[in-house]
Amino acid sequence: MQNLGIPPFLPAGPATAPFHSRKTSSPPPPPPPSPPATNKSPNPARPRRPRRRGTLTLALPAAAMVGGGAGADAGIDRVLWTEAEIAARVSEVAAELAADLRALREPAVVVGVATGAFLFLADLVRRVDAPLAVDLVRAESYGDGTESSGRPRITSDLKVDVAGKHVVVVEDIVDTGNTVSCLIAYLEKKGASSISVCTFLDKPARRTANFQLVGDGKFYRGFECPDSFVVGYGMDYAELYRNLPYVGVLKAEMYKKDTSN
Repeated sequence: MQNLGIPPFLPAGPATAPFHSRKTSSPPPPPPPSPPATNKSPNPARPRRPRRRGTLTLALPAAAMVGGGAGADAGIDRVLWTEAEIAARVSEVAAELAADLRALREPAVVVGVATGAFLFLADLVRRVDAPLAVDLVRAESYGDGTESSGRPRITSDLKVDVAGKHVVVVEDIVDTGNTVSCLIAYLEKKGASSISVCTFLDKPARRTANFQLVGDGKFYRGFECPDSFVVGYGMDYAELYRNLPYVGVLKAEMYKKDTSN
């Protein structure tokens, strides 16, 4: 056989591609063809969900939902004033008070009676467009019961000097009048030139003390309250119910155990 110069380990035959020990990657496949254009809208309508069959739940007003459960409103018999009614009336009282305070030569001092008046005080002063100072005083007469002891006492003093100034006492409720009388006497001793009283609720059916305003003082009130034990909007029974946004009548069985006290 004629020697063609081909190494003995390579077979004779047609020319082949050069041999590589490493594998080479195949070329990437061509991109898929674009879908044909259609006349459909870009946001096709969602398929309609099947209607569920079951019991229809209705939203009930606050007055119909209170008193049943273990929530903050447990023990409420009925609602007297809703959150919306309270807000509207507070705005009206604040407008009347602001008009009087703007006529003063010096800023008045608004004194809130803790703890029951804290919500009414905050809502009131935010709506009074007049210069004023704010302070708190604590006067206790109820304790954990439903009847005023008739002997209120001041347990937390003022920080603001009220000497020679017009003072507005802000109360949650005036019933017997004993606490207001005590506060007026207390502020007079501190030198207040005039004293007004602004109460969220007024319960004249329970009045036993006829308090006298000082100087050019006026009496402002939000609502006249029936002769029932009420809670909510800052007012409490045994330190509960203050956080209710409305004012409601407490069920008698919630406090009848205290009637002998």
